[in-house]
Amino acid sequence: KFFYACEKEIVFFDKMFAVVSNVLFESLIRPQNQTPTSQPLAKFGLRSLSTHCAGVVDITGLHLKEPILTWVKQMRLTERFNDNEKAPVHRDIGLLLSRHDDGNLYHAMTQMYNIVIAKLLLGISPNRSVVGIFADDYGSHTILQELWDSFFQETLPLSGESHRKLQFDKLIMINSGYEGYLNHHRLSKLPFVGEFKQYFNSLFGTCSERKLDCSSINIRVILRQDGTYRNGTIKVTERKFYNERNLLKEIQKSFPSHSVKGLRLENYPMKSQFLFISKTDFLIGVHGAGMTFALFLPEYAGVLELFPLYRDTGNVHYRTISKWRNLHYRAWQNFKTENEFPNFQTHFPVRVIAYYIQEFLDSRCKRYSMI
Repeated sequence: KFFYACEKEIVFFDKMFAVVSNVLFESLIRPQNQTPTSQPLAKFGLRSLSTHCAGVVDITGLHLKEPILTWVKQMRLTERFNDNEKAPVHRDIGLLLSRHDDGNLYHAMTQMYNIVIAKLLLGISPNRSVVGIFADDYGSHTILQELWDSFFQETLPLSGESHRKLQFDKLIMINSGYEGYLNHHRLSKLPFVGEFKQYFNSLFGTCSERKLDCSSINIRVILRQDGTYRNGTIKVTERKFYNERNLLKEIQKSFPSHSVKGLRLENYPMKSQFLFISKTDFLIGVHGAGMTFALFLPEYAGVLELFPLYRDTGNVHYRTISKWRNLHYRAWQNFKTENEFPNFQTHFPVRVIAYYIQEFLDSRCKRYSMI
């Protein structure tokens, strides 16, 4: 899957990332009237040492995708840096990316998958010093910033308000996550899916050896809630449970020997979120980005994905993730209008949820009792 430019001085891996050696990186000041955007604007300059190419990279036949296409086109190649061009700050490895948005876990994870694959294939350990360069306007205070920061020992948001100049031995350009394998739902298998999970285990110190205890499983329900924008206005969230407190109470009543809890994951630090998921045996949630955590459930776990009347079950993101992980996956959709309530709340019958929990217990516990 590797292909090259400039006699292998520039390396591309499929459509997921590119690696350039001996790079001079210089951030640019953005004009005051420029509109913020997540698109890769010319807000920085790139120069790279090359003995085989001069000027610009010949991208003929490379079939590059954005944002790497723009970054490679704007990069300038030279045989040497003049003394007045050299950066006062030197780092071994830089990682350049443009985030899709500031808060969706699934979108973020498609890019994080590309980052982890790049690190694995290039032999970069999780604790090795890497500078993260965010070539977008989301800044350093996004909803998922704790997760992004866990990949890097140093971060450089390109806000367009300051001038920075660094020299890297290697600069890794991360492509859009939509071009990576994690977003290709027709793949029968996800390459490195086990290594990807283990990478996050090492980042957050979560256990990867949990065993199923059929006498008392952990049933966890992801709860969604309305939020607020930075300006204080209400952000209405779709696909919420109707009367969630009663729902949890009734599920617990149906399975008195098991542990049933609701999780508002966004209320907890990222490390706690991963810890909760690593100890979850059966995960329940309405279709939404939080179900991306199926990537990090124990190997034997079960997943129940619920769909309201107004949501198409053709969105197979989490079904596919569960398939790649060999999880016990089931989906159920409400088709009755009387189960839909104002403010995007849906009543999901407890008997339906209880049926799928019992099915999981019958399937997994019978299997494990025979081992």
